[in-house]
Amino acid sequence: MEEVSEWILMNYGLYYKEVVFNRQAMNIVRRAISGDLKWVKGEIHNNLKSNRSSEIAWLGDKDLLTMLLRMQKKINRDAGWNLKIDGVEPVQFGIYGEGDFYDWHVDQHPRPVRGKVRKISMSLFLNDDFSGGDFDLEIYKPGADPRYKTFKSKPGTAIFFQGDQWHRVRPVTSGLRKSLVAWFYGPPYS
Repeated sequence: MEEVSEWILMNYGLYYKEVVFNRQAMNIVRRAISGDLKWVKGEIHNNLKSNRSSEIAWLGDKDLLTMLLRMQKKINRDAGWNLKIDGVEPVQFGIYGEGDFYDWHVDQHPRPVRGKVRKISMSLFLNDDFSGGDFDLEIYKPGADPRYKTFKSKPGTAIFFQGDQWHRVRPVTSGLRKSLVAWFYGPPYS
């Protein structure tokens, strides 16, 4: 068997797509988050430590989900991903207080869930009156330092990226960080 001396990176499309929501889109977001929400602690643990700390509420607002699916269709095409997308999961509204974080993770599950795969993720920044809480997205090759791009975007800006990309939210040092997260799913890859 021949040895491979050099890795070839197969890059299909952009690593991420940054999008600014217009006034109409932000009005839909504001209506969706203004209702009576049921908050739960957003925690994930592995065997060694906690990987996440925040408060979350789930949004199933039809107008919000319809708008996000429409947006995803254009972004999916414009970014060059051209992924088959069937739907969007309920949207997660997250609030990160001082010390809250979400360590490195991917959104795509190891196996299809109910026959579907998370293919595109979105993180929408809702405010900027906090410190820390930067969003990091790993997009560079293993030898690069750092291997990620850091975003501290203006309110109303969203980052769309493929669900198998590593990302994190750094600890908030003061204030409250607010964001919406969405996952767009489709059939398993063939």
